[in-house]
Amino acid sequence: MLYKKMPTTPRNKSIEDRQALALHQVISALMREFRLEPGLLAGSVYADLHANDIALFEVLSGPGEWNVRSVAQAISVPITTVSSALDRLERKGLIARFRIPEDRRIVRLSLTAHGRRLAVSLEKTHIDNCRAMLARLGAKDREQFLDMASKLTSG
Repeated sequence: MLYKKMPTTPRNKSIEDRQALALHQVISALMREFRLEPGLLAGSVYADLHANDIALFEVLSGPGEWNVRSVAQAISVPITTVSSALDRLERKGLIARFRIPEDRRIVRLSLTAHGRRLAVSLEKTHIDNCRAMLARLGAKDREQFLDMASKLTSG
């Protein structure tokens, strides 16, 4: 997930600066080439969405019952960041907060009908971008790339 903040770790001496710079340049080029940066996508399904908003959509459109704490844990950001994003999305009519009758202290989160439609559109756009990127590789290279890329994530 592009929105997840990577933990700060001590500089790994076995990774050469040129390698880290090369990866940075490749990631930046991919983001530009396939318009992965939400700010570049005026008029698209990403318009007016912050990167954390998109991560929230991915989480809330998945299975399970969600509250602020569980969403914050799922996308590895502080609760205050999630709360700000939820306020923004609620004002746009994309998410709803509700209390459960069994325990009024618990506030659950869900996408509204409009939010669900946007989540489907976001997912389709993500998959289309991924398909376009992978199309530039042969079948063997695609599998190798996916294997290597999955090693970079914790999930």
